[in-house]
Amino acid sequence: MTIPRWLPPAGIALAAGLLTWLNRGERAIVHLGIATFYGAPLTVVLFLAFLAGMLAMLALSLRHDLRMREELRARGLLGAPPVPGTSAWPAVAASPARHQPGPGDETVAFPADDVTAGFPGDDGPGYGADGEQAHDSTLARRQQPDPPLN
Repeated sequence: MTIPRWLPPAGIALAAGLLTWLNRGERAIVHLGIATFYGAPLTVVLFLAFLAGMLAMLALSLRHDLRMREELRARGLLGAPPVPGTSAWPAVAASPARHQPGPGDETVAFPADDVTAGFPGDDGPGYGADGEQAHDSTLARRQQPDPPLN
């Protein structure tokens, strides 16, 4: 079952409205260090505290983002900053062609990908007449069973 996308924001708005309604007559004293406010509505105080926290997180995240971008540029993992007077958005480059493995590339083959892989005892391709796996590098090797515990 999926919930509609509008339901969580509507729930938060309903909870905020309920908090405001239930505390509509409450007053608070706010000491800011240089000024003191008497009789400030509690809901306004809570809303302003919420906004101040959001602004503090924005300031901290911007500082962290700038430091991270500087580190990525220093390691060559992020392009140079845009030149002043030009567009901040980089030009869209054509997508690179898919890499086709060459003869020198390492590849991994799985038995499920090999239509010649057989099963022990069927004397089919991939196994010898004695049921042992042929020496084919694309096939998984049979493992020896673990010794019994004493």
